[in-house]
Amino acid sequence: MAIASGTNVVIGFREETTYGTSAGASNDYDIIPFKSASLSLAKTNHESAVITGNREMQDLVMGAHSVTGDIAFDLAHQPAYLKMMQAVLGEDADGADTAYGVGSTRQSFTILQDYSTDLAAGNDVHIFTGCEFNTFSMTIPADGLIECSVGIVGATMTPAADTLDGDGLDDDGSEYLEANDPYHSSNATITGDFSAICTDLSLSVENGIETTNIVGNTVPIQGGIGKCRVSGSLTAHFTSSTLLQKFVDNASSSLTIKFGGNDAGGMSFTMAKIIYTTGAVEIGGEGLLSVSMDFVAVTNGTASTLVIDTDLS
Repeated sequence: MAIASGTNVVIGFREETTYGTSAGASNDYDIIPFKSASLSLAKTNHESAVITGNREMQDLVMGAHSVTGDIAFDLAHQPAYLKMMQAVLGEDADGADTAYGVGSTRQSFTILQDYSTDLAAGNDVHIFTGCEFNTFSMTIPADGLIECSVGIVGATMTPAADTLDGDGLDDDGSEYLEANDPYHSSNATITGDFSAICTDLSLSVENGIETTNIVGNTVPIQGGIGKCRVSGSLTAHFTSSTLLQKFVDNASSSLTIKFGGNDAGGMSFTMAKIIYTTGAVEIGGEGLLSVSMDFVAVTNGTASTLVIDTDLS
């Protein structure tokens, strides 16, 4: 009996014309190179409370569907990653724009997980529909690759026998890959109206997307969306009180994170105004001291809360 292996899984996504309606069979799915994925279908459980005098549980009814999960990857100048980040910010993820900020465009996608390389027959493709990119997170270590993930909220999942290969894609999705290596933290530049030697930085985007259940169907409809909330944290060597003083004085800063060179393969994340919400000097022993800061990004009245530029040429 064949056992599926993670190394042979292919994940692709394509925008839906109508929320929750599968994008269908096509060769227009973008392959997502990923490190891990946790997409799953859940159903609410409703236990019958009827009492029959024999302590037996009479029934369990399955209710509303929902899809949640994350897809993790190492940041690179890769078309699928750019589309997902664009969709998180709420701009039309058509790949045409190279710089985008917070918008109000909502897109839903069909996401396929294809296990057919290992499982030769049967319902070997999981079709997740009504999927929206709700969150994005990024971690920049002192030495390492830039670890990212997107969080997904969706409507339902249906297994099918159709494979991505049958829709015209290569086994490895090479037609969607660029010849660009993942960014390394040594290629990152962190700048702003402050001077600090950063040792790590994290950034997160949260949209508050929800689905909505309705009478007459276990599959939800598209629900509400909240504000686009951008927050993060950074740790820097404690060389002076300048950075910590911004928290003490409630003084805002700007912050730009740039990867790669000043060319088409470069990428930047710019926050025109960040407000530090915590600040502390960490004394872990006799070694170097660090200052740890949490921050929230807001609009400065002109620029968007977060602007991602995917072409620095």
